Amino acid sequence: MSTPPRHPDHVLGAAGEAAAARWLIRRGWRILATGWRAAGGEIDIVAERRGVVAACEVKTRTSIDPHAPPISPAQRRRLARAAQAWWARHPRYSGHVVRPDLIIVVPQGPRWHITRIEDISPTDYGNSVRGSP
Repeated sequence: MSTPPRHPDHVLGAAGEAAAARWLIRRGWRILATGWRAAGGEIDIVAERRGVVAACEVKTRTSIDPHAPPISPAQRRRLARAAQAWWARHPRYSGHVVRPDLIIVVPQGPRWHITRIEDISPTDYGNSVRGSP
């Protein structure tokens, strides 16, 4: 029995997430989890470096539209909730700062243009994800 072909957007998204993970590793981050799911949402990449755990949402785009928001307020809230859930389930990292980050990945020929925006906590959550688990 063969597996049905994946939608091209899913293939591009998976390639973008893999590129983002490689990019983080080259910058000294250690990947703790990928595709981590909780009732509150999903975290594409959980990475750690120097006392910081980044819960990363990866958005792979075919081009950058400077007028389009890369992530909605609702998505920011879901990511913050998922980061809090991850932290609560991993007490080993209780002394770390946990923050939601956004990584935007755009293919440019054989390479990837990658931008990371740190701490995209929604304003109505403040920095609650940094609190105690």
